[in-house]
Parts: sequence; C-alpha cells; structure tokens
Amino acid sequence: MNTAADGNGIVNNFLALIASTFEAHSVLLFMPESENSTARLTAFFSMSEQSVNSDAQIAQGKGLVGWILKNRQPLLFQIPEDSQANLGYYADNTEDSIHSFMGTYVAGSGALCLDSKKINFFSENQQKLLDLFAKMIPQLIAAADTSKQTAAVEQYLQVLEQLADLKKNYNGWSPYLRKLLQILSVSLGFEYVAFTSLSGKKDCFYIDGEFPAVTVNKEFGFSGGLAGWVYKNEEMVQNDGKGSAKGIMPLYAKNDGLPLFPAVVCIPIRVEKSVAAVLCLASASPKDFDGNFKIITRVISEDLAQFLEIVALRYRVHKIGAKNA
Repeated sequence: MNTAADGNGIVNNFLALIASTFEAHSVLLFMPESENSTARLTAFFSMSEQSVNSDAQIAQGKGLVGWILKNRQPLLFQIPEDSQANLGYYADNTEDSIHSFMGTYVAGSGALCLDSKKINFFSENQQKLLDLFAKMIPQLIAAADTSKQTAAVEQYLQVLEQLADLKKNYNGWSPYLRKLLQILSVSLGFEYVAFTSLSGKKDCFYIDGEFPAVTVNKEFGFSGGLAGWVYKNEEMVQNDGKGSAKGIMPLYAKNDGLPLFPAVVCIPIRVEKSVAAVLCLASASPKDFDGNFKIITRVISEDLAQFLEIVALRYRVHKIGAKNA
C-alpha cells in the first residue's frame, strides 16, 4: 500500500521500491519546510498504512528519527522485545510490534527511515545501501519540476524495480546473471555488459557472464585491459567517451575480440571488503554520466555485492549439508 502527504508519484514509487529491496514493514521520508523547523512526514509506504500518522512531525533530537535529524548521521537500532522504539509516526499500538529500525540523513535536513517487525533484521551492509538510496532523494524531488529529468529518474527506478523482482524470483546464479546483464544493457543503453569474477589463478579473472555472449577467450590476466586494472587498483573506471579517441584501452586484452569501446564503466564489486568481481558496461557511442547515473551504478554495485554474499552463504550451507548427509 502506498500513500503520501503532498508527495509526488516518483517519490512514492521510490519508497515502495526501497520497501521491496529491504523487505521493510514501513519506509518513511521526513523533510522540513525550513532548515530549522520540525520535519514532517512527506511520503511513506507501509504494510500498516492505516496505522501511520500522515500528519506526523518530528523535532530534532526527539526519538530515533529526531536523532538522525539532529546529528545528520545514519542510525541502525535493534529494539529489545520488552522495549518501545519511540518512533513517533504510528498513531496506534503498531509501534509495539516494531523491533528493528534503520535510518539515514537526507540532504536538506531530512531523514529516510525504515522499520521491521523482525528482530535484528537490518545490517551494517544494508545501512550503506540505504545511504545511497537517500542520496537520490534530492534529485527525485527536483525531477518533479522537469519532465526530462522525470523521465530519466523513472527509467532508473524501473531498473531498480526489475532488479528487485529478479532477486525475489531467484532460481540459480547462471539464469539470474543472464537476466541481470540483459536488464542493464537494455535499460541503461549499453551495447555490451559483462560480469567478471576472480579466477583461481593468481592475478587472473574470468568472464562469468556477458550480454551479448561474444568473447571466445573467457579468462584474462590483470595486465592489458580496463577490467584487470580495476582488479589490481580496486578503483572504478568511468569514461564517457567524449574525449580524444587516442589511448583507449581494451576492456580485457588486445585479443579479447571486442571493439575498443569509447564509453566504458567498470565497477568493482566488493565482498567482505575485497574486490571479488567487476561489472563492466560498454558503449560504442558517448554517454552522459550525470549525478543520477553515478548514484544508480553505486546502488547496483552495493546491492549486487550484498546479493553475492547471500549466494555465497547459501552455497556454503548447501555444501555443508551435502557433506553431512
């Protein structure tokens, strides 16, 4: 269920997407009318829609939301079963059943918050992802004033929604990865998208999946290409292709069978603080890498890193179970 107080459709859809991504009970956005005024509930998504006080206003320093507003810092709080959360946005006794809270500061003296009825439900890694979502809020609000911006933002939200649905219907890594790369290629407008992973060999990686599937050699060393450079230096590579064509490096190596793409993004995917994979997006024509695009790629990389950790955990559990059977 989705509702709002003086909110716009883009923000509402965005909060619903966050709820789906984190499997949260409620997601709420608080923004003030002026920098020092109390923050009012401007939009929300909740499984208990009727319980949310749509006229809620929270002063700096009051309760968990107020702590975020005052300190301008993220907050992850696990609520003991015998304690009340002091949330300040439920109109009835729904707050008594909330046992996990996570929130973060939004530029403009606001706060993006979500909660769950489950105990110890949110994690520090999820907090990082929520911080990235919060950085999109100002752009979403501004997009309501410009149709061109609105169309671009809605496109990015559709990408995130498709990725969330893909995770829910997960039925194995290989089919998941094929669909993921296709979504990114079609939705973001890149002719070639690939996901590479570290190889068992030292200073080598292999192509775990690509769309379209065109390369013959699937394993490469760190030297000679952009993806290898990212593994070695643990930093993202981003080239919009609008500069000189001289000095363009191949994606993997000189003999990778791919054209020299002028516009390339290579994003390191970190699992347990180490780069375990690199997501590559390449285009034959120049691209516009605006602020929204940079945020969306960070959201995708963080979300993919968390999903990789879950997949790896499932694999280890399955392996232990098979061994003990």
